Amino acid sequence: MADPHTPYFKDVLTALGANADRTESFAQYCNDDGEQMLAEIFIQLDNDRADAAGHPHGLGLFWTQTVGWLWMRGTSDGRFANEQPLVLALIATPASVAAAVHDLLTGRAAELPLRGEDAPAAAYPALQELARATD
Repeated sequence: MADPHTPYFKDVLTALGANADRTESFAQYCNDDGEQMLAEIFIQLDNDRADAAGHPHGLGLFWTQTVGWLWMRGTSDGRFANEQPLVLALIATPASVAAAVHDLLTGRAAELPLRGEDAPAAAYPALQELARATD
């Protein structure tokens, strides 16, 4: 089975533009003999932009089909910690994710999580199916 959330990952990266470090970002999907398993995305935000926003150890985003989008601060040892909701929509539109990241990078993180808009089921049907399977 092909990775069902690659189109979503690519669309979010496109919406983030220069705010995302594409080389440090990844998506992964596991299945067990055809049984749907956890899908997840990690996006490293651009370190220069994160540093300018007061996060010298970077910022990262994490998504799964059961939790939705979280953001994390980098630590001095290169890890990420202190997960917090980024947007409330489980499968948020890429534009909603980009708007929330804009708030992170302009010092308005206290306004998060954004409500966000759910992506239409027709845009990412495989993701909607994964989310239903884990409910």
